[in-house]
Amino acid sequence: MSQRRDAQRNRARLIAAAAEVFREDGAAAPLDLVARRADVGRGTLYRHFPDRGALIAAVLKMRMDALEQYAADYPGDDLLEHLLAEILALQLDAPGLATAIRTAGSDEPLGAMFEQTRALLSTALDRAHAAQLVREDLTLPEVMLAIAMLDGAVSAHTRLPEDAPVELALAIVLRGMRSPARSRLPVPAPALRLPTAQELQPDD
Repeated sequence: MSQRRDAQRNRARLIAAAAEVFREDGAAAPLDLVARRADVGRGTLYRHFPDRGALIAAVLKMRMDALEQYAADYPGDDLLEHLLAEILALQLDAPGLATAIRTAGSDEPLGAMFEQTRALLSTALDRAHAAQLVREDLTLPEVMLAIAMLDGAVSAHTRLPEDAPVELALAIVLRGMRSPARSRLPVPAPALRLPTAQELQPDD
């Protein structure tokens, strides 16, 4: 493997490892755990990511890229509700990443993610309107508000009663968005799968 390819593989493995460690131990987990999970040294970690904020930003970008690829590959006109299900699953997977990156002193990655998310949802909303799958008066600002509401439900999930899981928030959101004939359809199950650090280990 060339030096450049080796560096690219190390970077991808570090990002995947960070996603796993942040999922298990939170965004404040020691970065040594990330290097150990990726099977690289601390020097390699800090060459690619000089601080925690840079690593969290890379994890968020990896998730956003995966979401964009999912949207590009999804064939159905009901992409909008599937995107909402995937976004909620990502929010639940590692809550607190957005707060952590703000604490690290950079809102720039969040601004870029907001614009990417807005563009994805706008395209999906147009498809849903054309197929008459959603209310005629449903607007993009309302969809973006729904994302914020779901994020709020994730933040409050430890305080929710057992009979009101976070997924119920998505069901309520979709019931308000869908056309009347579709309002009681099941909530889509998330299907997006991110690579693991183990899968990105070098073959040789």
